[in-house]
Amino acid sequence: MTPERFLVAAAAAFAGAGAFGSAVSVRHEIPGEPFGVSIPLSVPTGLLVGWGAGVAAPWPMPVTGLVVALSAGKEKRRGLPGVICQSLGLGCIAGTLIEPVTYRPRSWTPAVAGAIAGNLMASVILVAAGRRARRRYLGSG
Repeated sequence: MTPERFLVAAAAAFAGAGAFGSAVSVRHEIPGEPFGVSIPLSVPTGLLVGWGAGVAAPWPMPVTGLVVALSAGKEKRRGLPGVICQSLGLGCIAGTLIEPVTYRPRSWTPAVAGAIAGNLMASVILVAAGRRARRRYLGSG
């Protein structure tokens, strides 16, 4: 599989994990509380405005990943989509790790556990795909 196709597939998996996490967050009312900071919005409203939720990345992240990955072979700066996707994946890993729900496994339903695992796995794959795409055009490093 070419680095561009791998990047698109990884971005699609990342978007799918985000959509699943959003549905789980709404169903189980898991607000986004990075570092314990909350905002006075319902979970659906928080998702809509781009705040994200306890087990879902803010929607601009997966949308950006898809748009950037789809442009990977067309960019004049061909390594840039890889760098951006790699950064998005790392950001989502960090975002998952700073959510309090991540550290309350006894409160997890199977869906919550799946959303956390899905976010982390899709993010790791996006980082790998971004790194591969970046290295193809910018060399090792």
